[in-house]
Amino acid sequence: MDSGFAEIALKVIVILGGAKLLAVLLDRIGQSPVVGELLLGMTLGPYLVGWLDPKSPILAFLAEIGIIVLAFYLGLIADLDRLLQARKPAIRVALLGMLLPLTLGALYARVLGLGWETALFLGTALTATSLVKSGHLLWETKILHTITGSVILGAALLDDLIALWLLAGFHAWLTARPFQWAEFIFEGVLSLILLGVSLALGVRWAPHLFRIIERLETRGMLIVAALVFCLALAVLAESLGLAVVVGAFAAGLMLEYVPQERQITRQVETLVDLFVPFYFVKAGALLNPFVLGQWGVLVNLFILFSIAIVGKLLSGLGAQPGNRLAVGVGMMPRGEVGLIFALFGLINGILTEELYAILVTVIILTTIATPLILRPLLKRAS
Repeated sequence: MDSGFAEIALKVIVILGGAKLLAVLLDRIGQSPVVGELLLGMTLGPYLVGWLDPKSPILAFLAEIGIIVLAFYLGLIADLDRLLQARKPAIRVALLGMLLPLTLGALYARVLGLGWETALFLGTALTATSLVKSGHLLWETKILHTITGSVILGAALLDDLIALWLLAGFHAWLTARPFQWAEFIFEGVLSLILLGVSLALGVRWAPHLFRIIERLETRGMLIVAALVFCLALAVLAESLGLAVVVGAFAAGLMLEYVPQERQITRQVETLVDLFVPFYFVKAGALLNPFVLGQWGVLVNLFILFSIAIVGKLLSGLGAQPGNRLAVGVGMMPRGEVGLIFALFGLINGILTEELYAILVTVIILTTIATPLILRPLLKRAS
């Protein structure tokens, strides 16, 4: 057996096996598997064990596939009807949950002496709520289909949409340095057009196309067709100067209205389990835990963690009286989109090693803390 293949296969076995084992253990204490994947990457990475190279081309490729699949999945489960069901309070909660962490985070970054562009990026990275984690907690506490659940999920979805829109603008900044507001706004508008056109085509044409595809009755045809859509829109987004995740998310929105949506979602979930751990393990491997031992970094971590918590708690003021605290806590967990921002910022030189470590740690802490606070509050709200 080729030693190169054996080495790659061993790394795949350890990453997937370790991630799944940690997911089982963390699930028993009500925590997200993302936390385990980040910790696994940090442990195996160059700063501790030194066994896993986060800059490996193979890991980079698998991580890229993972993030495209994840964005596609988030688009598929983005229930726009749920957003419309509780649109007024959900929009109020989402806007407060975006503006408060963004403004406070950006202002604090300016106090640290960072430029406006980096400050705006850091503030934006603190805004996105974990749609998957919030949805799982709402289902677990049996209030997924209540008004409280609709507001939290609707606001979390809108958070992710706005964050991905802003990510498109930051992607434009990297290709047009120094920072230009016109380019930033243009790419943001372009991403909205892509999402809007994809949604319109999804509602009008995708159902007819997938009925034809289903009649072909070839094994695996449905998931292959869905992935072709996903990758095609990711390539289109990149050719337009946007981040690939915007295109993949648009593909998910496009297929949300096909008759086979549930079947496609179940099959994509398998791909999520297979590829997404590589992305989060890579994100963990790039985290240097030793920088967190510096006093200045710890102070900044505490302040940014406080901003992340308080900003989302106050977003609950947009909900109906009686549910405000539960909604505010329900908006606290960061996750998938926040980590997309963190890794994007580090790889492209927007975030320093210290800021990256702080941001990933904030995401881990909010993900761990939220279930501990949210479960009793949601049970009371129900």
